[in-house]
Amino acid sequence: MPALPIVDSARDAAALDHLSGTLGDSYRQLERRLDVLQQELATQRPLAVLGQMTAGLAHQVRTPLATALVYACHLRDGALDADSQARFAERLVERLRQLERLVADMLAYAHGADAGTQAFSLAELVLALDATVQPQCPPGVQLRLPQRDTTLRLTGSIENLSGALANLCLNAFEAGARQVTVERLPAPLGQLRLAISDDGPGIAPALRGRVFEPFVSGRPGGTGLGLAVARGVIERHHGTLRLAESGPGCRFEIALPCHVMGRQAARAALEA
Repeated sequence: MPALPIVDSARDAAALDHLSGTLGDSYRQLERRLDVLQQELATQRPLAVLGQMTAGLAHQVRTPLATALVYACHLRDGALDADSQARFAERLVERLRQLERLVADMLAYAHGADAGTQAFSLAELVLALDATVQPQCPPGVQLRLPQRDTTLRLTGSIENLSGALANLCLNAFEAGARQVTVERLPAPLGQLRLAISDDGPGIAPALRGRVFEPFVSGRPGGTGLGLAVARGVIERHHGTLRLAESGPGCRFEIALPCHVMGRQAARAALEA
């Protein structure tokens, strides 16, 4: 077999070196362009989210604000009788409270809630949940709570965590549920699992994939922030919140880290 010409081999090697260098330069240019695009995206994403939240907030505020203005204009009318004035005043207060809840939920969603470093038991969490929900329960409804276990301990903010659980319960009652059940589920060591289920109308299939998005609500008058805030609180406690598949009604499942104390130690902690 004849030997390849030395000149041709050298030319081919030079061409390959040139092509390799060109490809290397192109790759480095692409990398630099990708870095620039990623930086631009990182800058634009918060602005896009802020724009969406502002539009959602404006949409949520518009209706109760317009209604409140109508009631206020009626109250300014001196021709109203006492009963009409009282009725319009009550409706005005309702709309203002709705706006107050919206602003509170918006602030909680935007700033988040500190997880805290407080140590507390499941029993204390259940008591705090009961104290939060019962005064706001509609007449004739039932809230069923799990057994108050003093040996299972959690760390965080009992106020924020019970508030997140209360949000899930009250959402169910406001949607029309007559019974809400908070039950403890089997869980591996080091984890607390809870389920909050109700006998209400459930969540429309079209909304199931978006229930934790801000300003997504399946009921009139809802702020659409309650579930987003609840998930944020639970995630800051290193837990998870998910919408579970269920039959009639709605079911949310929660997992939180925990540890178990001996009963004597738990009793001493309660008495301290």
